[in-house]
This record gives sequence, C-alpha cells and structure tokens, in this order.
Amino acid sequence: MGIMDEIVDKPYSGAPKGIIYSEPGVGKTTFGASAERHIILDCENGANHLKCTKTPYLNSWAEIKRWLVGLRDEEHPYKVVVIDTADWMIRRLTTHIIDSDGNESTLTLNRCHGGYGEGKGLREATIFRSILPTLDHITNRGIAVVLLAHSKRHKITDSEGIELEKCGPDLPAECLSVFVEWADFVCMAQSDGTQRWLQTQGDDRVVAKSRYPIPPSIKMDWPAFAGAIKNTRNTEKEGK
Repeated sequence: MGIMDEIVDKPYSGAPKGIIYSEPGVGKTTFGASAERHIILDCENGANHLKCTKTPYLNSWAEIKRWLVGLRDEEHPYKVVVIDTADWMIRRLTTHIIDSDGNESTLTLNRCHGGYGEGKGLREATIFRSILPTLDHITNRGIAVVLLAHSKRHKITDSEGIELEKCGPDLPAECLSVFVEWADFVCMAQSDGTQRWLQTQGDDRVVAKSRYPIPPSIKMDWPAFAGAIKNTRNTEKEGK
C-alpha cells in the first residue's frame, strides 16, 4: 500500500470536543449534567447539589490523570465527558509540578525545577503531550469531551498586531491558544437574569469559535446545543 492510499476524503467522525466558560453561577455544571450518558470529572467539588453522574472529588493531579486514562482505555457507558473545571484541573497539575521539585521553599512555577520558567515549560509539555492527546483518544472513541471553565480577562494580540482585552476561559495565558486551537467549539455562557445562552462566535470582547456552522447564539440547553452540532455533522457526512 502506497502513501496515496492513506488520503482521507470523508469528514472526520470523531466526537465533538470543546470549551464552555462563564462567570460563576451561570449554570455550566447544570448544562454538562443535562447531557445524556454523561460523567462529570469533579475537579473543584462543585457538583454536589446536582443529580448527576460524577467521579469522587478529584483533589490531585494523580487522581485526575487516573480517571482520564480510565475513560480513555476502559469500557464504560458514557458518551459525554465533562471536566468541571479545566482551570481547576490545570491548578492541580501546577501544584503537582511544584511539589515534585522536592524543595519546600520553592513555591512557584518560575522558581521550581531549576528556575528560569522551567516549571511552566513542564506544565505546557504535559498539556501538549499528555492531556490533549488523552482527550483526543477519548473523542476518537466517539465520546464527546466538554471542558467547563470560569471566565477571565485576557490581553490578546490580533492578526493586525492590535492588543485587545477579551473575556476568555480562565486558563494560563501561555496555554490559552493551545486549548482554543484544539477545541471544535469555544462558547461563552451568558445570562441576563431570565434567559441563558451560549455565544458561539467571537468578537472584539469575547473569545469564542465553532468549527460547525451553528447559529452565533444558542439557548443554553444541552439538547439544543448537541442537536445543532449533530445536524451540521449529518449534513457534512451527506455531502450537502
């Protein structure tokens, strides 16, 4: 078989993967818990008030990694993996990297493992070489992955070199672009007190995107959101 036999000419069939972020209290966890056959990876102990399927409280990187690997490798009934939240998952990883230095006086990423930002390099490498590939393996099994996150203001330089301040997921600045590029969708959850919706397209104030031709605003309701993605994926498969 030659290399030309490996050419792919059909839409990729992996499950969706993306990020939903907002200020606290908008309903991110409730949104994730409403997905059919979901499991919530409870990284911040914030799902106790909901009727949902979730892991025990995962308060260390070792426990989070164990569950990610299990969802990647073991047989299970779940079709949607919800990480609640991605920012707390990265905080657990950060603590693990600092503690693994073995020096109790070293309390920051910039100073641990020899200093000069070596800790940040280790964190980036773990995200790029371990976390994201593991999540990709999960989606390759037909299991959707949704990273929930809190919101944060970021200074972002656009393609014209203009620096803008945008609201985006609360992830380390040096890792934000990697997660955004990895995701099929990045949506900001918003509420006006009576209604809740997902912003699916970015603008000068908000980091958002979608690889699917879905509306710029969708009701914050799992059936509505998943249905919009499913419809566009079915259309792509049919070649319409």
